[in-house]
Amino acid sequence: MPGPVRAAQIVIWVMAGAGLLFTFLVAAVSGARASGQFFSSFLLTVPLFVLAFRYPKAGNGVRIASIVLASVQIVLGLGSLANRVAGAPVALGGAIALAGAIALVVLLSQGAASAWFRRPRPGAVPNHPYA
Repeated sequence: MPGPVRAAQIVIWVMAGAGLLFTFLVAAVSGARASGQFFSSFLLTVPLFVLAFRYPKAGNGVRIASIVLASVQIVLGLGSLANRVAGAPVALGGAIALAGAIALVVLLSQGAASAWFRRPRPGAVPNHPYA
């Protein structure tokens, strides 16, 4: 697996871990409502986390789905930064999710990542438009 794809996996795993850890910390300090508001900025990290485990064997659809989810996460992260809820550190969660999603889009948009996900795999159906 090329470096950008492995780095994208690590970024996703770190984002998911940080999101869970900080959500529990916010819950302990500020309560369940603030914790839910904080975790909402990491909501799309859950499907990205699942997709990251498919990177070693998956096709280009997984890369495209990851880029789309990360792009939506960027929009949500910007909205979370703009939203200042009293007593809840929502902006911090938005900043972490935003930085991770931007890194993910950059890493998965590189040529090495594209080549990895488009490589021929044994037992796979050929990607031919007339097949």
